[in-house]
Amino acid sequence: MSKTETPTQEDAWAIRKEERRKRKELKEKQKREKGNAEGDAKKSDSKKRKREALPEELEIKVDLPEPPSKKELRNAKKLKENSKSAASESISREPSAKKPKTDNNEEEQKAGKRSEYGVWIGNLPWSATKETLRKFLTENSDITNEQITRVNMPAPTKPPNPNWTTKPLNKGFAYVDFSDQLSMYSAIALTETKMDGRPLLIKNAKSFEGRPEKPKTDETAESGKKGKEGKPPNKRVFVGNLAFDVTKEDLTQHFSQCGDIADIHMATFEDSGKCKGYAWITFESIDSAASAVKGFIYKESAKDDADESEEEGAGKSKKVKWFVNRLMGRDLRCEFAEDSTTRYNKRYGKEKQADMEGVHPERIRRLGGEDRPQRGRQGKQPREKGPRGKVDSRSIKSGAAHTNAPRGPQGIVEARGTKITFD
Repeated sequence: MSKTETPTQEDAWAIRKEERRKRKELKEKQKREKGNAEGDAKKSDSKKRKREALPEELEIKVDLPEPPSKKELRNAKKLKENSKSAASESISREPSAKKPKTDNNEEEQKAGKRSEYGVWIGNLPWSATKETLRKFLTENSDITNEQITRVNMPAPTKPPNPNWTTKPLNKGFAYVDFSDQLSMYSAIALTETKMDGRPLLIKNAKSFEGRPEKPKTDETAESGKKGKEGKPPNKRVFVGNLAFDVTKEDLTQHFSQCGDIADIHMATFEDSGKCKGYAWITFESIDSAASAVKGFIYKESAKDDADESEEEGAGKSKKVKWFVNRLMGRDLRCEFAEDSTTRYNKRYGKEKQADMEGVHPERIRRLGGEDRPQRGRQGKQPREKGPRGKVDSRSIKSGAAHTNAPRGPQGIVEARGTKITFD
C-alpha cells in the first residue's frame, strides 16, 4: 500500500464516525424533547384533577354514638341467623291450620313416631330390607304387622368394597318400635335366631350392653376353665406363637414361675434346629398348668415403706398379679392339650378299635388294633401270606432300595414304532 492511499481511507473512516455520532445525538435529543412534553402533559392533568377533586370541609358531630366494631357486627349477624332458624323450626313443628288432617296423614304420623317399646337389632345380613325384617318378625313370633309401628334401618353412606359381589342395603343394624310391651319382649326372645345364616342380636333399644354370654354348663363350672378347643384341664399345655429364637432353656425359665415342669417338647426345624413356633409343656400339677393357660400368677412382694416395717417389726406381704402370657415381645397362645395317655388310646387303644367298625381285620391288625401273634422261642411261625406290615424307613440300609430295585432288560430291542411321514 502506498503512502498516498492511506490518509484517504483514514479520512473516510473519520467522516463516517462523525456522521454516526451526529445521528445518535439527534435521536437522544428527540427522545428528551418527547419525554419532557409527556411529563408536562401529566403535570397539567394531575393539577387539573387535584383542583377538581378538592373535598369539602368535613363536619364531625361529637354527640353521635360510637360506631360498632367488626366483631360486634359479626355477633349481631350470627344472632340474627339463629333467630331465623329457630323461628322456621317452630313454624314447621306447629300443626298447620290450612291443611286438613286426613286418615292417611294420621297413619303416616303414627308409623314414623318412635314409641317407648323399641328394640335394637344387630348383626343383620347386608341383603336385609325393611320388608324382609317385618316378614321375619311376623313369621317367627306372634307379632302382627299392625303392632310394628316403625322400622328404622339406616342405609350405608360409605361406598361398598369393590371386591364384594353384592351391594349392602343397610349398615348392619336397625331399630324397630312396637305398640305394646308384649310385642317388644316377643321380639327380644328371637335373639340368636338366624336370618340368612346370621344370628341376630336383639335387645332393648335403651340397653347398651353387648352380646350376652352363654350360660356355663355344670361340667364347665365344676372343672374350671377349659381350653379353646374344649379339652379338659390336665398337666399338658400347648404353647403357640413362639419366636424362632426361643430355646428350651427360655421356656423352662419362663414357665417355671407357674410351677414345676416335668417335660418340654419343642418342635424344631431339621436343618437349623430352631423352634417352629410351638411346643408342649408338661407340668407336675394341674394347678400349674391352669396358671399357664390363664396367663398370670400371683406373687408375694414386700412393702417398700420402711416406716411401717419399723413400727410393726416385720414387713407385710401382699399378692401382686404377674403376667406370663408374653415371651420375647410376643403374645403366647396357651391352651390345654390332650393328655399323653388319652392321645395314645385314641391312636392305638380300644377307642380306635371301636371307631373302626366295618374295616378289614387285617388292616386293623396292621394299625395295632389287635395283638400280633407272638413267635415261639424254639421255632418261627410260618409267615401268613398277605400284605406286608408297615416298614420303618429308618431301618432300611442306605443303598438297599436302589440295589433291590427291578432292572430293565439290557439287550438291544428292535424298534416297533410307526414311521411318521408328512405330505
